[in-house]
Amino acid sequence: MLETRIALGLLVLAIVGTSIISFSLVGLTPDVIQAFAAATLNSKDVAKFMIVRIDVQGAENGELVYGTFSRIGFVSGENNFLLESLPSVDKKSFYKLIQKSLERKGSIVNPVLFDLHIQLFSGGYDHIETLDYTKCQITDYFVHTVDSKGKFRFLEDDDSNIEIREVTKFDCSGFNVSLD
Repeated sequence: MLETRIALGLLVLAIVGTSIISFSLVGLTPDVIQAFAAATLNSKDVAKFMIVRIDVQGAENGELVYGTFSRIGFVSGENNFLLESLPSVDKKSFYKLIQKSLERKGSIVNPVLFDLHIQLFSGGYDHIETLDYTKCQITDYFVHTVDSKGKFRFLEDDDSNIEIREVTKFDCSGFNVSLD
């Protein structure tokens, strides 16, 4: 009985709130509503893809470059973040870096340090900005599956029920945004 009263009370509150908002907008003209709207952007002007560049300190093989990362995420703590993607053949050198980093994880004497640069590009291939992280270490790496059709999929043309993804977490000493 109490649950029914609470449910009915919430329903009435929702209806009243919606009515107040609707009636308060009746007197507004479309010009006024438009004044509060943000600028409309097209897909050529917004960030659509990224290139990840890794400079391993003291490495002789130079810069590692990857264009197949799909997502940047943030982890608690300043300068911590993650990169998510589909495991792929082009990242074999990255997997070697992960292996070496995790073997030395927590080592004060000889940690694997690198600078990581994430370049963001528009759908029209214009450079937007670069996220520059310095003195980074890999803190975690794992592979998981996404088996729900309700999730955003990285691979659009795949009709299988399962998508295998990888997540790499980083901890860095510094961060800067460059526009060059």
